[in-house]
Amino acid sequence: MGNQEALQLASEDELREIRISAQAFLLLLSFSQSIYYIYADVYARGMDSAKYKAPGKILWIGGYSVLERPNTSMVSAVNAYVTAEAKKRDEMEISLNAPQLSSQTTGRFDAEGRLSINVPKELILLKTAVEVASRYAVAIGHKISGVSVTTHNDNAFSYTITGGRIVKSGLGSSAAVTVAAVGAILRLYSIEENKNDAIHKLAQIAHSIATGKVGSGFDIAAAAHGSILYTRYSPEIVKGLPNDYSNGQLADLVKTDWDYIIEKFHMPKEFSLLVANFAGESMATTHGIGSVSIFKSKDPDGYADIMRRINEENNRAISALRKINSGNQHAMEEFKDAFNKGRLLTKELGVISNVEIEPDVCTELIERSEKHGAYVAKLPGAGGKDSIAALCRSEKDLNELRKFWSSENGLEILDVDFA
Repeated sequence: MGNQEALQLASEDELREIRISAQAFLLLLSFSQSIYYIYADVYARGMDSAKYKAPGKILWIGGYSVLERPNTSMVSAVNAYVTAEAKKRDEMEISLNAPQLSSQTTGRFDAEGRLSINVPKELILLKTAVEVASRYAVAIGHKISGVSVTTHNDNAFSYTITGGRIVKSGLGSSAAVTVAAVGAILRLYSIEENKNDAIHKLAQIAHSIATGKVGSGFDIAAAAHGSILYTRYSPEIVKGLPNDYSNGQLADLVKTDWDYIIEKFHMPKEFSLLVANFAGESMATTHGIGSVSIFKSKDPDGYADIMRRINEENNRAISALRKINSGNQHAMEEFKDAFNKGRLLTKELGVISNVEIEPDVCTELIERSEKHGAYVAKLPGAGGKDSIAALCRSEKDLNELRKFWSSENGLEILDVDFA
């Protein structure tokens, strides 16, 4: 074979390879375009189902003082979650399901997202969260459909006491279900979740509407953002939304800059967590807040003074935690001192307000716990005989405390850890 023939054969082979490559490229391009159009169509219509989960919480620092701006609280998210699943259904029907509460109800949406539905008290938060999120979807230009929303709580959120009654454990399931439901609806309609902090703000609005616009919102903030330092928003921001609000007013409120302060903040790795519940006992947060509010109205100067002293110790405890997170182990004692002083001042607030934020029997249990493995311990959140949480500095201390609490009548240890 001559050189010219060889070159001609080589050229034909190269042309054949080029044609095959071109065909492959065109096929790939066509496939990519199909995927793009499918994705764009799904984004425009939303998904057929969506899930969202939100964690429980423990308020370590800032109980009651967080009600007042600019006081700071410190709250840890735990690895117990509420999951909400939203599924589209025919027409404009709505179904709300909480199997663990043996509760279910149905109703209808109107085109604006308003719900016509009768709900038992166990589903009021879920109903309000779904309605607020759906009305927001309509307000920003999404067409909504009928939907079925089902919630699932991890086991740590409740336990069964003698007689078979199911009792909530005090880890913040109400806040978690609110955030999870809002998140699931926004995902169902492919709404950008982080824009304007929409999930957090909508959940704050829904929780506020459902509970009578009381509370600081720290639990909602933790369910939306995890472990944080939190300074509440000005109450007027949500209280200014009329009861008969329009969808436009709702969307405008979400767009508005709120004045809360949220900073990601984790408990130092040196600490281990143990939480237990007082079986069958609890105090409603609204009851505690109501009693403290009465004291505030009767003696505003006395209220301002004790809140100032509580917040000073809380700030000192948070400053010590920052130091520990930076590797300064010498700040441990400073943290313990400030933490316990803040706790006892909050107990004093309860005595003055005629509400048992920390009953004497619980003070005694905390002191005994510190002799059996706990570095610090407290009744988190609103207090009362709801739950007790402790921080331990070693596995040995943790096991000692677990054994001690297990020997105490009426304490149910929860299987939770930091998230």
